[in-house]
Amino acid sequence: MHPDWFTSTSTSGREAVPRAGRWAPARRAVSALAAAVAFLGAIPAAAQQGASEATIAGIVTDEADMPLSAAQVRVRGGGQGALTDEAGRFRIVGVPGAVGASVTLEARRIGYRLTTLTARVGDQDVRVRMPVSALSLGSVVVTGQAGEATKRELGVSVAQVDASEIVDRGTVRDVQTLINGRAPGVTILQNSGTIGSGATVRIRGASSFSLTNQPLIYIDGVRVDNAQGTGPLNQGFGASTTSRWNDINPNDIESVEIVRGPAATTLYGTEAANGVIQIITKRGSVGAPTWDLSVRQGITQFADPEGRLWTNYAEIEDAAGNVIDTASLDQVDRYADMGTDIWTNGHLQTYSLGLGGGSSAYRYYVSGNLQNDRGVERVNKQRLQSLRANFGLFPSAQLDVSTNVGYVWGRTELPFEAGGGGTTWTTYYATPANLGTVRDGFYSGLPEAYHQQYQSWQDIQRLTASVQVSHRPISWFSHRLTAGTDQGTEDGHEVAPIHLDLEPFFGTDATEGYHEIFFRDVALHTANYSATAAADLLPGLRSSTSIGGDLYLRTTQRIYQYGRRFPAPGVTAINATTLGREAEQTVEEHNTVGAFLQEELAWQDRIFLTLGVRMDDNSAFGKNFDRVYYPKASLSWIASDESYVRIPFLTTLKLRAAYGESGQAPLPYAAVPVYQAAIGFGNTAAVTPLSLGNVDLGPERGFETELGFDAAFLGDRAGIEFTYFFGGTRDAILEKQAPPSSGFPGTQLVNGGKLERHGMEMLLRGTPIQRERTALDLSLSLSTNETEVVDLKGSEFIVPSTNIRHQVGYPVGSWFGKRVVGATRNDDDTADEVFCDDGQGGQVACSAAPPVYLGRTTPNLEGALTANLRVLENLQFSAMLDWKRGYKKLDGNRRVRCFLFYLCRENYYPGEFSDVVAGEVSSSGHVSGYVSDASYTKLREISATYTLPAEWAQMVRAGAVSISIAGRNLHTWTNYSGLEPEASFQGGSRGFGQWEQNVTPQLRSFVTSIQMTF
Repeated sequence: MHPDWFTSTSTSGREAVPRAGRWAPARRAVSALAAAVAFLGAIPAAAQQGASEATIAGIVTDEADMPLSAAQVRVRGGGQGALTDEAGRFRIVGVPGAVGASVTLEARRIGYRLTTLTARVGDQDVRVRMPVSALSLGSVVVTGQAGEATKRELGVSVAQVDASEIVDRGTVRDVQTLINGRAPGVTILQNSGTIGSGATVRIRGASSFSLTNQPLIYIDGVRVDNAQGTGPLNQGFGASTTSRWNDINPNDIESVEIVRGPAATTLYGTEAANGVIQIITKRGSVGAPTWDLSVRQGITQFADPEGRLWTNYAEIEDAAGNVIDTASLDQVDRYADMGTDIWTNGHLQTYSLGLGGGSSAYRYYVSGNLQNDRGVERVNKQRLQSLRANFGLFPSAQLDVSTNVGYVWGRTELPFEAGGGGTTWTTYYATPANLGTVRDGFYSGLPEAYHQQYQSWQDIQRLTASVQVSHRPISWFSHRLTAGTDQGTEDGHEVAPIHLDLEPFFGTDATEGYHEIFFRDVALHTANYSATAAADLLPGLRSSTSIGGDLYLRTTQRIYQYGRRFPAPGVTAINATTLGREAEQTVEEHNTVGAFLQEELAWQDRIFLTLGVRMDDNSAFGKNFDRVYYPKASLSWIASDESYVRIPFLTTLKLRAAYGESGQAPLPYAAVPVYQAAIGFGNTAAVTPLSLGNVDLGPERGFETELGFDAAFLGDRAGIEFTYFFGGTRDAILEKQAPPSSGFPGTQLVNGGKLERHGMEMLLRGTPIQRERTALDLSLSLSTNETEVVDLKGSEFIVPSTNIRHQVGYPVGSWFGKRVVGATRNDDDTADEVFCDDGQGGQVACSAAPPVYLGRTTPNLEGALTANLRVLENLQFSAMLDWKRGYKKLDGNRRVRCFLFYLCRENYYPGEFSDVVAGEVSSSGHVSGYVSDASYTKLREISATYTLPAEWAQMVRAGAVSISIAGRNLHTWTNYSGLEPEASFQGGSRGFGQWEQNVTPQLRSFVTSIQMTF
């Protein structure tokens, strides 16, 4: 049943919504943050007042006595605790007991062994040394459970990324870069090297045929917009799209937790089948105010364009149209010889300032960030400003209140990189036929002409806020309420002003001009409540029963406006256009309400059995589909705690198993009949059918089983986390033709498809060298992923995108097309009759050949190797190699050059090439000629970090100072025929598969960063 307040609505029309005053609340939020920063000037005195309370203070270091930040230090059995600052210092206030009494401290940090030691109340110089641990079962996880849990309790695999240490090296500019290579099973497909662009993120491959495959994102317990491709150029044919992931400042992130499938995401319910990424921002620590300053400066560059781009060919004709020669052109080399670079070095710069501190009654963390980056085209820029204020209040030992507020605003300016223009287009497809003309060898316009004619940008303003109240009224009962909002407004524009002098390049775009506006406003509201009651049922058997519910409300408004033909040069306002003006507005609401019940039984703190179920209702379900239930079950057994389990060299062994389900809701309004406005009889307003809907439509249901183990050996100096998963999606949503008798055109969405997937994930960590002044840490991650289309409700295949099929018996989203296997030759060596694979082991004339399977669109094997070497205590080197295997991309550059524009050498000298190549270039319909293996290995990162000795840092009155020099995207090993094995389209009509065409490749960058703590 759907109550009125829970039902989706939609509007569409031809006029825009006024925007005046839209961001008054955001402006008030910024003012509030500024006031909060000013207020913190009074905090030092308050912090000093806490000194009179019973305290314990000290420092946390690793075994080489290097300070460890973000370590959790708590009093066992009391709940009092603190986080260490950048210098490793902590201060716990309000410690129970008289001065001099003994207490036990526990220190936790990702990548280090849980460490306990005895201290005395009042001690101010406690020193905690934490050994590196390849397996941290004591680390706390907040994702995927009803409340906090340690990893030893979990029957599923949860990846944790320690953000602060990685970000300090200077190579990370966004969340996607932070995750890449550090969480097995999480695939990051970078789409473009354009500054401000994003990546496609998938967890354990594809789970849907027609819905999104993007994971959910939470920030401090609140669901946020996870759009990976937006912006003015997302509507068409290219990769210059912005990503809402870029709004999150990495300098504010403390850690990231990733749950990777339905077995782990059951409690998140509908929309969580693709996995969940939880971002946890920084908190203040008890003690005097601590300032953290970070400065990053660097360059980014189009690496070796002279060596990577192609020589193009063309036939030169005389005035009568007779061919007189075949000429070649390498436009990049030619312009370099003239002293002009088509692409220049971009400037990267970031400035971050944070302030944290607190007492037993409160803690705070406030920060500001400015990111001002330029790309390799002078029109490509991104300037983002962000503010964050996190506060925690602790009025009693039973009550915690925390608030988290983040605000970001700025502009991203994108180069024109569409299917028919831009610097990449005109340079990649430069032709000798245009030498001596106004185009000077470029295919269309000069690069500087594109920069002058087309302006594309997106403004963003986004507020994310949450409040969490945790209450423990009695020892056996606790409950928690989380509420928050994520509100963002994108204002995207693409403008072509009048430039009469550019008419030879751009025609009416230059003589008339146009203006397009892409406006998107998203508001997400989250409310979550959970309660847990714990009891000892028997000696050694503890029960924890949790109940809860949540509500997610999402409203999305889109406005599109267009007009062309400005009345005069210099006029660009859309209301000044005089031709083709149009406007559209849509408003969508997508809401979910759910409840869950979970029971955990713990035996002797080494066997943990968890059972649970979640019920959901969603506004996009059909009226005949009432609600959905998702079960879960998991088992964790710390086998090494058993007296009878004794394995040489093994210090810890955890076995785990889990089964769970979660789902994905249909698109808004897919279940209800939809009509569109029309002009009726006598020029009156009317409506006409648009889509039929389906009253029986329900969610897609993801199901998955996980089996795995975690083990540590050689005294915790080496460890492995291994997971095998298998499952899939049933009731997948498909399109079928609407019945003609219904009066509705087009298709109708129905449940009925099924896909299966399986794979493994492994993370191997080790410290082969551990000495007083030298240590080497290694980490190897590997993952595989296989998918198969099982059922399409009677259909053999469906085609979601050009040359892509979901076909029964093949991987989800496979390449299909004609594969050339041979050809006969004419006297001039060009192909005469071309033969293609007939799909049955033989060959047939390509004109009669069927499309055949050519390969996967996503990797089925990927991994990363990272190394951290510390020498002489203060110097650390880090490096990362990552790789992807087993997939193919459509090389659109070869498609355009060889098959459409006739620019390749094989077009003019076919005798130098095989019969297959000659046959492939004879027709653009021979897809196998431009679908190529895209496997690669990249030297992704190298960095060196020097931490100044304490006495040097004190010379500038700093507690700690470190300097890093880093490089990113330094080298690629690949057999891919195209320019960049990672580059791909983010959206548009070719967004499902990996498709590269006139895309800026991944850029090489070098960065120097300085971190200072005061």
